Amino acid sequence: MHEPPIDFRAEVGEFDRRAEVRRWDGPRHRMTFRVLGEGPPLVLIPGLASTYRGYAPTLLRLGRRFRTIQLDYPGEHPDDGARLDRITHDDLVDDLVGLVDHLGLAEIYPFGLSFGSTITLKALHRDPKRFPKAALQGGFAHRRLRPDERLALRLGRRFRGDLSRLPFHEVGLASKNRRAFPDQIPDRWAQFVEENGLTPIAGMSHRLDILDRLDLRPILPEIRQDVLVIHGTADRIVPWTHYEELVTCLPRAWPAPMAGVGHQPHWTHPEWLARLVGDFLHETSE
Repeated sequence: MHEPPIDFRAEVGEFDRRAEVRRWDGPRHRMTFRVLGEGPPLVLIPGLASTYRGYAPTLLRLGRRFRTIQLDYPGEHPDDGARLDRITHDDLVDDLVGLVDHLGLAEIYPFGLSFGSTITLKALHRDPKRFPKAALQGGFAHRRLRPDERLALRLGRRFRGDLSRLPFHEVGLASKNRRAFPDQIPDRWAQFVEENGLTPIAGMSHRLDILDRLDLRPILPEIRQDVLVIHGTADRIVPWTHYEELVTCLPRAWPAPMAGVGHQPHWTHPEWLARLVGDFLHETSE
């Protein structure tokens, strides 16, 4: 018997009540991050767009087994002091390491989703003792921007505010994501569009610009840690070939395909996603 779908908004409310919101004055911006749970530390490194609320149900479940930390990127808050034109991909990795140092942690498990997978891969390569194993979802080492992403990058240099102000915002999301949202959760799509639309245009454009020039394929064979590689078989944002590349080139990759799932399992299948990540990190720690 299948369990009834979760109440996504209620779980976001529970996360807001239980998670501790903190800030760290880093060298490039004032980083906001949220901490929930007890146990081995795990940091969730988010994708290109959407607010922390999209990850709340996944983090609630991981928080039963880990001390979860979810960080915000520079440019997500108007008062964070970020000079986006001066922040590189290496700086984002430095900020992750700086946050770990700030928290006084000897090691931590990174969980990178989509764009966050690139920061995870670079961190694994740079500091294997600090990051002993990791999980990726919808990840890639190199990905060309799609035509709609290039349009968003161009528009992002002209518009201010958040993504909801961009022309055809929901239409663009629907073309690559709507089909992967099950009929059993009819209200979830509207929530996803709402949260995605709250992403600042400047921050999204900054990350797209970084992505357009990024190629981590040369370092993949040098990453020796166990890495869980999760990918939805119905992902229309990051093609299946990127999953195959990671599984082939990472020496200790653990393949984890999610049948019938798209690019947003933290929205559509948070229970399954949290179980995959939690079981892998516990089992490979024994």
